[in-house]
Amino acid sequence: MSSETTASGTARYVDVAVNTGQPSRDPFTYEVPPGMALEVGQAVFVPFGPRILQGITMGFRESTDLDAVRPVDAVADPEPVLDSVHIALLRWLAETYLAPLWDCVSTCLPPGYGQKPVTMVSPVDLPPLLPIYPKDQKILRFLAEHGRVTLDALRESAGGVTLPRLQRLQREGYLTVAQGLARPTVQPKFERRVALTRTAAEAEARAAEIAAKAPRSVDARLLRLLAAEGDVSLAIAREAGAQPGHLKRLESEGWLHAFERQVLRDPLLDYRFTERHPLVLTEAQAAVAATISAAGGTFLLHGITGAGKTEVYLDLVRRTLEAGKSAIVLVPEIGLTPQAIRRYGERFGETLAVFHSALGAGELYDQWHRVQRGESRLVLGSRSAVFAPVRDLGLVVLDEEHEWSYKQADPVPRYHARETAEELCRLTGATLVLGSATPDIVTYHRSETGRISRVELLERVVPGDDGTTRPGVLPDISVVDMREELKDGNRGIFSRPLRRALASALRAGEQSILFVNRRGSARFMLCRDCGHLPICPACELAMSLDMSDPNHPKVTCHSCGRGHRLEERCPRCDSARYRPFGVGTQRIEVEAKLAFPGARVARWDSDVATRKGSHERIVRALEDREIDILVGTQMLAKGLDLPELTVVGVVDADVGLSLPDYHAHERAFQLLSQVAGRAGRRDREGQVFIQTYDPEAPPIQCAANHDYRGFYEHEIAHRRRAGYPPFSRLVRLLYHHSNREHGLAEASRVASELRLRRDTAGRAEPDVLGPTQAFIPRIRGQHRWQILLRGRHPGSLVATVRLGQGWAVDVDPASLL
Repeated sequence: MSSETTASGTARYVDVAVNTGQPSRDPFTYEVPPGMALEVGQAVFVPFGPRILQGITMGFRESTDLDAVRPVDAVADPEPVLDSVHIALLRWLAETYLAPLWDCVSTCLPPGYGQKPVTMVSPVDLPPLLPIYPKDQKILRFLAEHGRVTLDALRESAGGVTLPRLQRLQREGYLTVAQGLARPTVQPKFERRVALTRTAAEAEARAAEIAAKAPRSVDARLLRLLAAEGDVSLAIAREAGAQPGHLKRLESEGWLHAFERQVLRDPLLDYRFTERHPLVLTEAQAAVAATISAAGGTFLLHGITGAGKTEVYLDLVRRTLEAGKSAIVLVPEIGLTPQAIRRYGERFGETLAVFHSALGAGELYDQWHRVQRGESRLVLGSRSAVFAPVRDLGLVVLDEEHEWSYKQADPVPRYHARETAEELCRLTGATLVLGSATPDIVTYHRSETGRISRVELLERVVPGDDGTTRPGVLPDISVVDMREELKDGNRGIFSRPLRRALASALRAGEQSILFVNRRGSARFMLCRDCGHLPICPACELAMSLDMSDPNHPKVTCHSCGRGHRLEERCPRCDSARYRPFGVGTQRIEVEAKLAFPGARVARWDSDVATRKGSHERIVRALEDREIDILVGTQMLAKGLDLPELTVVGVVDADVGLSLPDYHAHERAFQLLSQVAGRAGRRDREGQVFIQTYDPEAPPIQCAANHDYRGFYEHEIAHRRRAGYPPFSRLVRLLYHHSNREHGLAEASRVASELRLRRDTAGRAEPDVLGPTQAFIPRIRGQHRWQILLRGRHPGSLVATVRLGQGWAVDVDPASLL
């Protein structure tokens, strides 16, 4: 039984999460050597088979049932890298999401901290005669030339290298094979600098003496520079003309000394924050903030789009920081981060740190350590920021809590940031605020049943230049029946009402958004004569038309990236009636430019936002009025606040409505409501046009009427009948294999074992559904089979079955596709 103590003290044994490379949800037990002082969360080196591996101490125990326990080899870091709160969180993470413990631990470690085991191969000083086998000779020649190398490097260069072959050569005395640890991939960055060792006046006097004899002397120039600055980087000294000889001479004369200083890789370096005083909260906002601050616990903040939820978050952060505690604010998309950084940076710039996947490893490393040292007490980022090593946590905010991007799909652990934040707040006593205009159905149901508290902001507000706010108006939403447009002869992708509104906005100097939840130029190509549809050979999915290079169009698979040139005629029957069907962002961009030749049209989707800083550039261009019409996917629906945006066009609202996923209607409603909420957020009235071939669909009707409650009642009734969350929990098991029959056999075996274990235990649930082929049956040549478990605690049954390689476990999956 593990001890609750955080230090080894008199404990004889320690539980260690070990980086074995194998999926284990449990720590390994080691003996604490006499005289070795350990703490919970400390990095250690431990023996594991013939290897020495890295681990993190998880807890201590006085006894163990194991027959033989090996001792900890060494302490890797004298200071704990994780505190007891995060150790408890990681245990919960592994248990809840059925994830390997080390993978969970890695989420909380600084970037590049984990040291992977590596096999090193070294030549011997006096090898015997060359072996007779040519492959052996090739290996030895490479070692003689390169010395000690990793096994991976040897395999890449010499080829035909197996561990048994190397072990034989070691026995014969030709080489040595040893196990070790790779160096951390990320480390602090240092720069070399030179500093003045005497006073500035003395340096100026000496420079004058030197310049009198040699007016162009580098020594004199460098002394004057140091007299003015005190110390400079070696790079600046070189720009002044200093060479190693100059520096060595001045150092020997006692004028300067060289040293190294750590350089902070700051992702906020390009931001210039202008301190902005907070807006005066409305009576409703102030009441919500006061209620949350006074009560604590978990709150759903249900506020319509434009109701000023961010101002409430800012006020709660202020209260938290003034109380001497720290805060974490999560946003669902990297694309939202630039605006959020400015909003929070203007109020709390000195203590702000950012965490998201678009940062470089070095930037994340430095941000992590700033937070751990307590230099930054406000963390802003995407889902992984929930694991930031904050001290004295007082508040966690999840903005747009309904977003499924808070659920990690790959790699493991497949955690949900919302549930993880709730457990973190339970462990620390911090307050959790879940904010959304369209809350997740499960979250809203929890507030309905009293499991969490709910506060509401149901009126839109408009901020004024004087720091006050005034009432705002929700946008007017029109549902356009595209069947009627076709009857009236309009075969274009823009309905006539949308086209008129776009033209009017352009004349008024206002901005517009064209939204479609689909990348590419078209959903697919189709021959109208023979029905040929280009299919990805690796994924068996329809390939999309890609017009990113108009001179070289191609069809592309968005799952694996495979693509080829677009044929002008049908490759099967040579028909000229080989046409694109459906619309994507690329085609909408082209059509918008054709329809409005003078407009500045840009596109924002994952195809164009791949480079570092691309999100910041797009948001800045929007704010600087350099874009008139922005075409994009779901990135546009998440939190953008643009004063001049008045028109939103949903080009194809039917995308996703009929997908075989119980989330389909909920996500359609959320996307439509959120993207509509971008329009008319200031003084100008907003107009939204939802183009659809199914205008009576409940998600479309409820979104058009700003009716979240009506949609919730419709959706919760359906889920109650079907037994979907919140009335059950789901676990999805996904197996992939290159051979279809083998995949089916393995999935059938696991499904049978699950049913047998359930029935043997006398349990009525969970339901074990499947195996069935996944909605996308093959990706990158791998056939996919899935099993779905549905019940109150389906994870407890899955935990009893040992799953081999090729299986993925997803607890509370965000998608069943």
